[in-house]
Amino acid sequence: MKATVSPSQALRILRDEEHAAVKHLINTLTNAEMTYPDSISYGLYPDQSYSFKDLLAHMNACEGHALEAYEAWEQHREIHPIVADVRYRARDVHYASTADRAHLSLPEMIDRYLSTAEKLEQLYANMSGQMWNMPYPMPQRNPNAEPVMGDVGGMLESIVVAPPRPLYRHLPVHIPDSDRYINRVRNWTKAL
Repeated sequence: MKATVSPSQALRILRDEEHAAVKHLINTLTNAEMTYPDSISYGLYPDQSYSFKDLLAHMNACEGHALEAYEAWEQHREIHPIVADVRYRARDVHYASTADRAHLSLPEMIDRYLSTAEKLEQLYANMSGQMWNMPYPMPQRNPNAEPVMGDVGGMLESIVVAPPRPLYRHLPVHIPDSDRYINRVRNWTKAL
């Protein structure tokens, strides 16, 4: 996959739309609302139930994988396992992302999300056009097929939020309408 936008465009969407929307929810929801179980209705597998805290863990994992994949390529020209094994199932990412972070308290999860988000923004802010457009081999489903040459920007796009989902917008996959979500979870927690 090749990048569909420049690093500066990716940064603008990520910082000014995606991360701003998540920060708005963090600043608006109470602790009880952020940890209310089974409050996410979209973008999950049928046997999953997420609180907002769980969703932060999941989105943090995706952005963390992007940072790891970039570092593996930049430093060693290695393809990260999330890219290398195209049989790597999205289902596993969903389950592992929350399971690996379940031990974190809500403040720790928020700190981890915000820290990773800041690091990803810095990566995009400092990314040269040369590195962004550097060829990156994207393995195919058929293990005997030759890799398709994408680029580093495309590799990052495919990890942060795989197309055809909204470009660099992971939150709307799970919470399409933040105001509606706030009202719904607020009503549920009133009874607590």
